[in-house]
Amino acid sequence: MTTMLPRIHLRRSGAQHIQRIALLARNVAVALACVLVLALLLALEAGSADARTPAATPVSGIVSIADGDPFTIIRQSAVYSGSKGVSVLAGDFIETAPGALLVIGLTGGSLLGIGPSSQVYILQRAEIPTLVVLRGWVKADVRGSAAVPALRVSGTRLGMQSQQSVVLLHAADDRDALFDEQGSTTLLLREEAATRAGKLTQPNQLCVRADHEDVEIQQRPSADFLAALPVAFRDSLPEQTTAQSQRPLEARQVRDVTYADIQSWLALPREWRSGFVARFRGRLKDPAFFAAMDAHLGQLPDWVPILHPPPPPDEEEPPAAAQRSAEATPH
Repeated sequence: MTTMLPRIHLRRSGAQHIQRIALLARNVAVALACVLVLALLLALEAGSADARTPAATPVSGIVSIADGDPFTIIRQSAVYSGSKGVSVLAGDFIETAPGALLVIGLTGGSLLGIGPSSQVYILQRAEIPTLVVLRGWVKADVRGSAAVPALRVSGTRLGMQSQQSVVLLHAADDRDALFDEQGSTTLLLREEAATRAGKLTQPNQLCVRADHEDVEIQQRPSADFLAALPVAFRDSLPEQTTAQSQRPLEARQVRDVTYADIQSWLALPREWRSGFVARFRGRLKDPAFFAAMDAHLGQLPDWVPILHPPPPPDEEEPPAAAQRSAEATPH
């Protein structure tokens, strides 16, 4: 019997050790299962939160006032003639003639006034709805809403972002001027390849920025700014609820765009001209459009591989070229 005791002791100790390992493994498995369930619940919650977060609403609107000559809309790759009651959409280029005035009721309740000899782009894709002023005068009565919490209005040098304000922006050949008529805005400073936020503005301040210069902030509008200000913009933008409640009219298509129609738009900063190649590529079938684009190719880097695509890397060398290459090779 004495010889069996050590063997029995070893067997019992081994069994206890195996039980402890099994218990530990079971506890680890339970812990891992809890972690996986928690991760799944968090993922589902995040997904439902994303579903509840509304996507940015594209800005559109209806023209409630159109004084002066008919204005132009460049929509996709065609030129349209606009008038009172027509709708404007994200992606539209809006251009006015000298002496013209437009008032547009925008998505969410904001009002946009476009002055004479002006060019405005309702940016096609933007996290925050953006109106790009390439040239001329714009007055914006920004009224943040659930649909459009904030709005950006920007020239190529200077702009603003706001939820509640009334601002005027003048985009000239050599500078942008932003006047804060009412409320507060965040200045937006355009750099070579991005937009950065600047200071908060205060009512009655005039902010001016020339090419590659710092912003100059004046505590009141200058005499030159007031002298050039369109008379209609000295007053509040009129509300036209009846026009907005009616079914919008269709703008009249006039013709396809020419290079001259979009030349200035093709020079926008890269982030603003996103999608232009796909938008206007079909017009290259017109020989006149192709020739004009080709003649200005030095100013259009996005279009170089489109107009003159490089040969495929595995393309065989033409026989004549191969023979010339062989003859030129020293032996």
